[in-house]
Amino acid sequence: MSGISIMDCTLRDGGWINGFEFGKQGMHDILNCLYDSKVEYVELGYIDKEHGSRQGRSMFADMDAIKENGLTDNKREATQLFVMIDYGKYPLEELPECSESGIDGIRLCFHKKNKDDILEAGRIIIDKGYKLIIQPMVCTRYSESEFVQYIFSLMHTIPEIYGFYIVDSFGMMLQEDVMNKVRLADNFLGREVKVGLHTHNNMQLSFQNAITVLDMHLKRDVIVDGTLMGMGKGAGNLNTEIYAEYLNAKCGKDYNLLPLMDMVEHNIRPLQNKYVWGYSAEYFLSAKNATTPSYAKLFYRKEGCSIDEVDSLLKMIPDENRDSFDVEVAEKILEEYKALRTV
Repeated sequence: MSGISIMDCTLRDGGWINGFEFGKQGMHDILNCLYDSKVEYVELGYIDKEHGSRQGRSMFADMDAIKENGLTDNKREATQLFVMIDYGKYPLEELPECSESGIDGIRLCFHKKNKDDILEAGRIIIDKGYKLIIQPMVCTRYSESEFVQYIFSLMHTIPEIYGFYIVDSFGMMLQEDVMNKVRLADNFLGREVKVGLHTHNNMQLSFQNAITVLDMHLKRDVIVDGTLMGMGKGAGNLNTEIYAEYLNAKCGKDYNLLPLMDMVEHNIRPLQNKYVWGYSAEYFLSAKNATTPSYAKLFYRKEGCSIDEVDSLLKMIPDENRDSFDVEVAEKILEEYKALRTV
């Protein structure tokens, strides 16, 4: 394997926990900690025209909001800065041209129904000078042949992509599932395209799957995502600090753990005392039933359903509604379930 790197997504994935309300100073503290730790990539957050803000949140209204928060003022050469755009949440024609004083790249995520639109969208991003990472959400929705065919389409249309991610959106992929998707990507992507892995810890598989990819000895560079203290939606993500230490021990990497642990102790742990993330029975059930954890969170934590009831409710969600949370669908299922219980 040519090389392995870490992308820390605390400001992006972790933002689902606190509404992205890190505050301007909090965002700077996390970013500087990651600079000092020598993490190679940092994802600063989302760009979302409708839900983004101009100050203090890591869901930004546009690229200018990132600059207004000063997050690109003191860039360090050893760390590249990315943001995520969820397809359809920002008009790509409004993106400014990439500049040395701004972010380095964009991760474009999308559901399977939009996969063909991404070919044109990706071209817009690349032509504006950004490094582009392609992230098909819920990789388990693709059969092997569909996955390979989509990679062929990408390589034919936008072969200059910087990276391509395998994403365990529901935290349900077993070791063999991850190995299969990663191997397909390794075999059919262009030689210079990096393979990424983004996991969720609903079934406590994040660390195992990250090690699995490391041990596959791929013929290309690999990026593995993590967050500080695993901060993220539902059961959270791979811990950046734990994986960094593993790479130090096994691969001769030179990550500085002290800034990471100091940030965990003084900044992230207080958030965990206020908010909730990490393994739980309801998030395990969301993985078992192949649904986004937001349904389980609503049924269990807001509606007070028992674990048995959560399992039954999750089984009732239509396939077309499992990938993205829809509160109206959840409420309708609750009504149907209550009606069945009274019969």
